Amino acid sequence: MKLNWKKMVPMMALGVALMGNGAVSEAAVPQSELVLGGIEYNASRAYLESVYGTPTEDELKHSTLFAGEVRELEYGDSFELLLVDNMVQNIEISRHNGIKTPKGIEVGSTLADVKAAYGEPDRVRHNDYIYYVDGNMDLGFVFEIENNKVTEIEAGLIR
Repeated sequence: MKLNWKKMVPMMALGVALMGNGAVSEAAVPQSELVLGGIEYNASRAYLESVYGTPTEDELKHSTLFAGEVRELEYGDSFELLLVDNMVQNIEISRHNGIKTPKGIEVGSTLADVKAAYGEPDRVRHNDYIYYVDGNMDLGFVFEIENNKVTEIEAGLIR
């Protein structure tokens, strides 16, 4: 029996594409849902301050990772944002303070709640359950889990 490579190669390529390489599963988080407390990834500082007012701390940071001006803003001791050129790049929540993801996950939620909302994580690193946005390994949610509870949430650039 003679193999017809012209027909087999496209079928093999399709099979490989369907199986994937296992490195990144299909993302459960569209970029439009990369939001914490009503602030989305890449929101402007003006919008942030229109919602939350003036931050309690505003610190200029030196960074070799970003070309623009990098600032770390804090609201109290449990809500921190990283801005580059006045655009929100990362949001971190470290206390049960009423700030939630669009699917209702907050500090204090269980791991089961996170998985019910977002599915299985794309990656687990130590206590961090990571959900990438649209297969982009630079953006997503990171849920820190200790004793089966969310203790910290990050949204935006994954650091």
